[in-house]
Formats: sequence, C-alpha cells, structure tokens
Amino acid sequence: MLIGERIKRIRTFREMTQKELGIAMGFPDGSASVRIAQYENCVKVPKKATADDLARILNCNPKNFYSDSDLKGASYIMMDLFWLEESVGETMYIFQLEKYNDRDDPRIVHGKFNDYNFVGGYPPVALAFNYNLINDFMREWATRYSELKKKEITWQEYFEWKINWPATCDDGGRFEPSYQWRKESQHP
Repeated sequence: MLIGERIKRIRTFREMTQKELGIAMGFPDGSASVRIAQYENCVKVPKKATADDLARILNCNPKNFYSDSDLKGASYIMMDLFWLEESVGETMYIFQLEKYNDRDDPRIVHGKFNDYNFVGGYPPVALAFNYNLINDFMREWATRYSELKKKEITWQEYFEWKINWPATCDDGGRFEPSYQWRKESQHP
C-alpha cells in the first residue's frame, strides 16, 4: 500500500477531514486540504520531518509514512506485512505454526489449518522466517489477529495496535506496552 493510501486510511480512521489535518499540520487554511490531497494522491511524498508531523497529529508510528529508504530490517518487513493485510483484507490469515521434532528432516514444519475455512484444491501456504526478531514480532501479531477473530478485541483496537506498533507490543503479556491501544472499558 502506497504511503498516500496509508495517510488517508489513518486520517479517516481518526475521523479527520483533509482540511482538519492540513490545518493541524500548519498549512494555510486555503491550501490545507490541497496539500493533504497531494500526499494522499501520491503527487508528493512526505519528507521524514513531515512524516513525523503527520504521525504526531494522527497519533501513530511515523514509520507508517516513511519511504522505503527510511526503513530497514525487521521494522520494514513488519510495516509492509501490516499494510499488505490492509490491502487484501479477509484473504490473509495469520496463524502460528506448530513445531515438531524429526531427526531425519528437521527442516520440515507442519502447520494445521481448518479445511472448512479454505476452498480450493490445495492447502494454504504459510510463510516463515529464519529471523528470530521477525518471528517474535509475528507471534504477537498472530495473537492480536486471533483476538480479533475471536472478538476479544475490536477492529478499531486491532488497527490501533498496528498503526502504533511497536509501541503497542507486550511480548505476549510479559510487559506493559508503552502505548495503550486497548479500550479500557471493554477489557478489565
């Protein structure tokens, strides 16, 4: 998903108009919505400082708006995966594979899936990384996705978790995240 589409998605999630966002960014009243429209339509790509300002106003991780050259490693991969999910919606499933031990071929990993959830002649394909940091990040993402599907969290909470990641991470409940993304009234 292009940076402009990300700006628009988060702006509408925050229930802001282009003009409101532009004015909050400090653009003159007459051109505020035009400037934001230029970013959202990918006529202009925000520089890093502008991306930081957009993120501050929209209350999200600025990495959502960084260009490819500004992101590296695990953060880059996770942001791309989060936005891929936003692009493809309900066609992407996130689940953790179960590990097993086989001395003859330790590279083989079997995942489980519910045959009733998938149509087609072939089972779904899972993507795994030999990159421990990504695996840790994706494990927590799979947890959040599972909570969403079980209706333990709302779509709004799930989206809030993603757009403020990694400040929303709690490493499976082992510590308190630096950004509270859950609505307290629904979660004791």
